[in-house]
Amino acid sequence: MVIMISHTFCISDKMGDKIGEIVKKIIFCPFVQYPPLPLVPDLSDPAKFNGSGSPAFDLTNTTHLFITSPKDSTGSSRIGAWYFLPEKSSGRVEPLLETDTLILYLHGNSYNRSQSHRVGLYKHLIRQGFYVLAIDYRGFGDSSPVNLSEKTVVEDARAALGWISDKLGDKAKIIVWGHSLGSAICAHTVAEFDLETGGSSTVSGVILESPFNTMAQEILSFGLARMLSYLTDIPQLLEKSDLLFESEKWLPAIKCPVLILHAEDDIIVPFELGLKLEAEAREAGKNNIRFISFPKEERRGHNNIYLSDNLASAVKSFTELDCTSKK
Repeated sequence: MVIMISHTFCISDKMGDKIGEIVKKIIFCPFVQYPPLPLVPDLSDPAKFNGSGSPAFDLTNTTHLFITSPKDSTGSSRIGAWYFLPEKSSGRVEPLLETDTLILYLHGNSYNRSQSHRVGLYKHLIRQGFYVLAIDYRGFGDSSPVNLSEKTVVEDARAALGWISDKLGDKAKIIVWGHSLGSAICAHTVAEFDLETGGSSTVSGVILESPFNTMAQEILSFGLARMLSYLTDIPQLLEKSDLLFESEKWLPAIKCPVLILHAEDDIIVPFELGLKLEAEAREAGKNNIRFISFPKEERRGHNNIYLSDNLASAVKSFTELDCTSKK
C-alpha cells in the first residue's frame, strides 16, 4: 500500500475532491492486477489459480458464486466469491454444524482473491479443516464496479456475513480474517455488527493480519507523505473522502476475541503500527486480544505470514481455545 499525497497551500473544494479521488485510487489500487487484461478477470474456475501443491481447487471442494450487496446509484450489487470446503466436508454447500469453523477472508488492496499469497493462505486453512469464504469487494475482481469507499467495502463484508447466515446457518464458529487494508475493513465491519446487535452478532473471533491503527498513520509512515503532510490536513482529507479506516476506534467495540498477526520486517504496514493498535485497544479496555509477532529472521514481510511454521498452531489455539463459545 504505497501512498503519496500532494497539495497546495490553498485549494478549492473542487480541487480537493479531485485530490481525494486520486488518494482513493492509490489506497484501494483496484486497477493493479496480473495479468492486467481483461479488466474483469474470469475467476469462475478457481482451479486455474491453484498453483502447485495440495489441496487442489476443483468443483468437488470449491464453489464460485456471487453475493448480493446493497445497490449504489449505478445499481452495482454483485460480489464475486469463492467458497472452499475442507476434505472432511460432504462436498455440498449446506448448513454447517457447531463443530465446524468458517473463515471469512477479507483481502487488502490491489489484485483480487486469486493473488498467489491469498491462494496460499486458503490452502493452508483448508488443510487445517476450515471452511473458507473469500470475497472480492465491489470494484475488484469479477465483482460489480463501484465508487470505492470505506462505506462500500464494509457493506460488502456485511453482505458476506449475511450470506453465511442465510446459506450456512448460525451454528458454526465464524471467524473474520482481514489482511492489511482488509484488517481495517474487518475491524469496522465486526464492530458495527456488534454495536447493532448489542454484542450478539454471529462472529466468534477476529484475526487481523498486518494491521495498522489508522489510515492517516499508515500514510504518514511513508517518507514522502511525511514531507508533504505540512501542506495539507491528511485526516481531514481522508474523512471527506470516506477513507478514515480507524481500527483504533473500532477494535475496542468488538466483543469477540481478537488475534493480531504481524511480521517484524513488514515494510508496507510497519510492525509498530500493529503494536500501537493493540496497545490502544487494551487502553480502551479490550482484554481478549492476543498479539503474535513473526521475527524478522523469518522474512515473512507483508504477505507471507502464511508460510510460517508457527501459523497453524497459532490459529488452532485461537479458534479452539479463545473462541470457545458463540455470544
